[in-house]
Amino acid sequence: MTEQKQTTDAVETKRPQQPATAPHKSKSDGWVGNTLSIAISLAIGVGGLYIYYHGQQQNAALSDKNLALQQEIASLTQQQSADKQNVDAKLQELAASLQQANAQNQQLDDRIAELRNRVSALSNTDIENWRLAQASSLVKMAGRKVWGEQDITTAIALLKDADQNLAEMNDPSLLYAREAIMADINTLTKIKQIDLDGIILMLNQLSNQVDHLRLANKVEQATSGQANQHEITASLSDWRQNLSNSWHSFMDNFITITPRDNSKAPLLAPNQGVYLRENIRSKLLIAAQAVPRHQVKIYQDALDNVQTWVKTYFETTSPDAENFLKNVDSLQKRPLSIDVPEQLSSQSILAELVRKRIYNLPHSTLPHSKPLPHAKPSQTGSQPDTQPDAQSLPATTETTDQAKNPAEEI
Repeated sequence: MTEQKQTTDAVETKRPQQPATAPHKSKSDGWVGNTLSIAISLAIGVGGLYIYYHGQQQNAALSDKNLALQQEIASLTQQQSADKQNVDAKLQELAASLQQANAQNQQLDDRIAELRNRVSALSNTDIENWRLAQASSLVKMAGRKVWGEQDITTAIALLKDADQNLAEMNDPSLLYAREAIMADINTLTKIKQIDLDGIILMLNQLSNQVDHLRLANKVEQATSGQANQHEITASLSDWRQNLSNSWHSFMDNFITITPRDNSKAPLLAPNQGVYLRENIRSKLLIAAQAVPRHQVKIYQDALDNVQTWVKTYFETTSPDAENFLKNVDSLQKRPLSIDVPEQLSSQSILAELVRKRIYNLPHSTLPHSKPLPHAKPSQTGSQPDTQPDAQSLPATTETTDQAKNPAEEI
């Protein structure tokens, strides 16, 4: 057994060394491997040459680009330096201009401050002068209201405004002027004022009451009574009575017979009653217009005419006529003018202050001016009343004629 195993092992060990074709196959494999190695080496060499050539071209292109960039950077650097120099020069110019502008602004500020001081001084002076002149003007207006229109309420308000202007000046040297204004205010406050509006309203009320007066010759009452007796109805069943009433009304108005007594007063025609009443209204209107103008003569003459006409042509025994005449008599006794001071003490003082402080005029050596003629209340009306007096002249000079036939005025 052992020998067989040894023989088989010897056979097995000798079998790999026996093939005859083994050296031939190894030579062909070596040639192919060498060929492949050479091909690979050539490919690597060609690839390296291509890579080297391409790298050289890229390096040359990059070198050109770098050179162009360097040149551009150099030009940009030069331009930047030039621009910087220009900017620095402009900044220096701007700094110089700014410094000059600041100097000019400083000069302008100094001038403006100086002008403001001057304007402030002038403004204060102008304001004080304006207030003083306004106070003087208000006092003059108050004097015109007192003497021209006898409007005491408005005059007191104007004097208070003048005192307020002097108080706003805050000048102790004007205390005596303010004291004079306060004295004038106290003087005007003590004056008893007249209710002119109440007088005008009463005259208007009398004008509305004229229609209620009855004529003394009974013509108007008879006419109205007959008209009431001959009234025509709207019923058809009353045609006989309506026809009779129409006939009697026509006959009654066809011929009018008015009885006349022994009085000396002229007989008033029946159609003149309307004109008489309108004349009375016109006289009352004239009296009402004369009240605010303080035209005493025109006022009294108009009321005298009204009173005369009512007593002559109307029944004075009726309650309406008695009340009417009583009101006319009370209006005649009421005064239209009031006693006002001849002058305002503050007016001359403020006028002197205006002369000295505003116009720089010397002290006035002229004596105080006397009050104007219109300063004293006039009982015959002021100058503007000349025209109404002329218009009412026929009413005052021909009173007897008007009393005879006042209806002829219209």
